[in-house]
Amino acid sequence: MRIGIDIVDIDRMEVVVKRTPHFLNRVFSTGELDYCLAKRNPYPSLAVRFAAKEAFRKIDVSLCQGIRFSDVEVAITDGGRPELVLSASALTKMKDLGINRWEISLAHSRNQAVAAVIAYGE
Repeated sequence: MRIGIDIVDIDRMEVVVKRTPHFLNRVFSTGELDYCLAKRNPYPSLAVRFAAKEAFRKIDVSLCQGIRFSDVEVAITDGGRPELVLSASALTKMKDLGINRWEISLAHSRNQAVAAVIAYGE
């Protein structure tokens, strides 16, 4: 079992997005952007997704070499639960490490967003 966790300042996310708009398309998928930008205040949702991508990378730093932020997507299931959806290359790297399933947990307050990823091996 491996664990990754990350915390992001929501105000900092807003500053980055406003200063560098192409950041959104470089980091987030179309589905993530559609979900977040439909909200009145998208920054908590963007920040928590960025935290999830960072938490995923912290599972194993060597594993994540070559995996882009866009290779990791936070999707919402029909039941409202978040899940990580990986690109084919990221999925292959996880399987090479013997990791075959993972779970995520997301939360945010007014100022900060936090995400944890737990990955399980065979």
